[in-house]
Amino acid sequence: MKTVRQFSLCILCLILLSGCWDSRQLRDITIAKSAGLDLMEDGLYQSTLTSPVPSKREAPERTEVVSGLGHTVREARMALDNKVSERIDIARLRVIVIGRDLAEESLYNPIDVMYRDPRGSLGAKIAIFNGMAQDIISKDLPDKPRTSEFIADLLETAEENSIVENLNVQLICPIMFDPGQDMVIPLMELNEEDESSLVGNALFNGEKMTGTLSPEDSVLLNLMKNVRGRNTFLTEKVSEENAETEEFITLLVREADRNLKVDVNHAAKSVTAEVNLTMKVKVIEYPKDELHDPANVAMLNERLGRAFTAEAEQIFETLQEANCDALGIGRRVIAFHNQFWRENDWNEVYPDITIKPNVTVEIISHGIIN
Repeated sequence: MKTVRQFSLCILCLILLSGCWDSRQLRDITIAKSAGLDLMEDGLYQSTLTSPVPSKREAPERTEVVSGLGHTVREARMALDNKVSERIDIARLRVIVIGRDLAEESLYNPIDVMYRDPRGSLGAKIAIFNGMAQDIISKDLPDKPRTSEFIADLLETAEENSIVENLNVQLICPIMFDPGQDMVIPLMELNEEDESSLVGNALFNGEKMTGTLSPEDSVLLNLMKNVRGRNTFLTEKVSEENAETEEFITLLVREADRNLKVDVNHAAKSVTAEVNLTMKVKVIEYPKDELHDPANVAMLNERLGRAFTAEAEQIFETLQEANCDALGIGRRVIAFHNQFWRENDWNEVYPDITIKPNVTVEIISHGIIN
């Protein structure tokens, strides 16, 4: 009886410990850490991947860069498989960079394969490059970490500073196909020193890039979207127009509350959106000082409120020129004014709607100096 039990246990162990049929040995794959996708002049897609090559003996670690062309992104990736000795694995992609020409044509086309592939890295960060994505992906960064790590870290820092929103391949999908909201995606380029830098955000209408927004305006826009990172800094001019010297103040946003109200006039076929933003801030830098006087603090609050309101008006003009409904005003129309939504084309209505921003600022702290 004991022998039968031992035999049965061995059979059970063989069944349960038979191994993993879909295992992938590290020696058999090339791990892609960053990808760049471009649209060429002849209409072909170019896919560029980088993969770290570990150090061996006296040879230091290096980055392998390969590119391939195809009529689809999948075909371009198959062309890459013919240029490396192992099979390419994209499950660990950290960042995907899309060239501007391709982003203006369609953002969904190049990343469609990511949603269909079960091993696609849906958590990869995504950014638009003002030029050919291959240029930044293949760039050698001798004094910085791997390109994939550098770009991903750059985007994460921008998220903490409220310049960009925390987005990845998975999170942009529902926004891309939402008729009442549009995407805002980080925008990068090479500066005059040939260094990679973040230059703001790319504005989208549906799946096509239609405009850009500066880093300074992006911070205020994110606050009006109720998106705030850990370190949200704002610098604003507070001197009068006819002042001999310009005065600036730098603030740290401690609290921010956005209220969005949308009214629809069915008879006039007009939409009015009121965006009220209330901020409680800490003064980080203000050389003129004089913040011990409540009257001066009240004066600064008023000037800052007017200045930020004027900036917000310019931001919404830029958004409407790009036909980018970044605040999701269309979502409110769908939810509360559905008949108006069904009777009108939002892409035609949004550029002409009235958006009234109002920013209120309250200084609650100015450091240890009185």
